[in-house]
Amino acid sequence: MTISINSNLAADSAAAFMRVHQENLDKSLSRLSSGSKVDAVTESSEVQRLSAIVKRFQSAKTNLSNAMSFTQTQAGYLTGMGDALERMGELAMIANDATKSDEDRTAYNEEYKVLYKFLNDSISKAFNGRSLYDGASLSVSAGAEVSDAITLKGINFQHTMTADADKWPPLNTDGTDMTDAENVFHFYQIVRPELDGNGDETGDPYYAIDTIAGAQNALNHMEKALLAVSAERATVGAMQGTIEGRKAMIDVAIENYDSSRSRVTDVDVAEESTRLAKYNILVQSSTAILAQANQIPQNVLRLIN
Repeated sequence: MTISINSNLAADSAAAFMRVHQENLDKSLSRLSSGSKVDAVTESSEVQRLSAIVKRFQSAKTNLSNAMSFTQTQAGYLTGMGDALERMGELAMIANDATKSDEDRTAYNEEYKVLYKFLNDSISKAFNGRSLYDGASLSVSAGAEVSDAITLKGINFQHTMTADADKWPPLNTDGTDMTDAENVFHFYQIVRPELDGNGDETGDPYYAIDTIAGAQNALNHMEKALLAVSAERATVGAMQGTIEGRKAMIDVAIENYDSSRSRVTDVDVAEESTRLAKYNILVQSSTAILAQANQIPQNVLRLIN
């Protein structure tokens, strides 16, 4: 009599279990090696959302760093402008001395003109193409949403006045007055250029100190001009405080979102190591069972023979 064995159900079952356990073992090894329990292909929408938020916060932090550089540049020039005005006031006071000769005043005026040109050059400076002192406010993205933007106050040292620049309140060429910026008006008088008969600038200050009258006129404006610069230095300091505060808030937000993302993606090494050991034992057991199951047909044949 011929006996035919068409299948080995025990071996098939053992092989199936071994494949499942081997896949789990491979996944566990991959998680431990990568440190992530979520692969790039199966990354959840929640992980992607958290990652996108973190990236926007990081970009906002870069924007704030650029804004800080902008205000630091402003502060640097304002410091130089304040020092220049102090020296100009000192020179004007010396030139106001009746015992000084015209030659002395001319010499003092030469240094005064150098400082005058420095002031005019400073107020025309720009940072990355953006004017430092044109009065335009600066909107900075400071968070993950558009609504998180902050606005930094503009500093205006570039008033262009009408021909009646001596009168108070003066008018800008666009017809608006400067009654809310009296100290800036006096600053303008210090940097105001002298005009020739054709209305062109001569390159010299309107209030030169080569005469006693000119020195006295300069002194009349010097103190409040210096106050204007000091006030704007305080404004810049406040803006820098705002920027630093917002950067600190972003750091906290990034840390919190990173923690949330880590809870979703990062592997618990102790837990995964235990799981790895479990799957390793199961694979070894399945291998042993499969080996035994493969021996069943041979054992049956031995019994028959």
